Amino acid sequence: MPSRGGVPVAEALLPSGRNPERLSLPALQSKMKCDPEGYESELLLIRSQFDSSLELFKQQADMNFTSISGISNDPTVARDLAEKAMFLSHVTSFFPQHLTDFPHKVAELLHRAARTLPSGLRNDLAKSLILLINRGIVSIKEMLPLFMELQTLGDKPLRELAFKHIVKSIKRMNLKHKDEAKNRALQNILFVMLQIRGRLD
Repeated sequence: MPSRGGVPVAEALLPSGRNPERLSLPALQSKMKCDPEGYESELLLIRSQFDSSLELFKQQADMNFTSISGISNDPTVARDLAEKAMFLSHVTSFFPQHLTDFPHKVAELLHRAARTLPSGLRNDLAKSLILLINRGIVSIKEMLPLFMELQTLGDKPLRELAFKHIVKSIKRMNLKHKDEAKNRALQNILFVMLQIRGRLD
């Protein structure tokens, strides 16, 4: 994707009736939040680009195509997928009708190929899910099995990220109202995570 000052841009994204322009992804994200309906076609194009990159990684995972640093020798592809995932996570709540299955796609890729994905992409996909959880689009309970899986990887930054998110989720829940049953369940999971981390660290 072309860039402006090192920032990836989306080209030819404007819907019909507006003059074409080139926007950085952060700028486009801001515009989408202000006018979701007016930027629906841009969203659909970026979703399509994300799906294409996602399919490439799935195919490589199925073929067990790996390098020392993980799937794919082309860091540009991994970076593009990570950027699109974070972008879509930020705007999912504004386009629920178009991104219903987006959280599942991210979680499925991590579940299927976390061990072979590049470390940076793994962490960015986890951050994408955490953002979706924080915004109430998916529940922490739904993602707990995946976060448990991530604790078994030899990726310390990723383990720390997942662990800290569970701790913050417990604190956030207790700020609203205490749910002893959920607290006990999450605390048990934290205990297991600590045991796993102790074996790996």
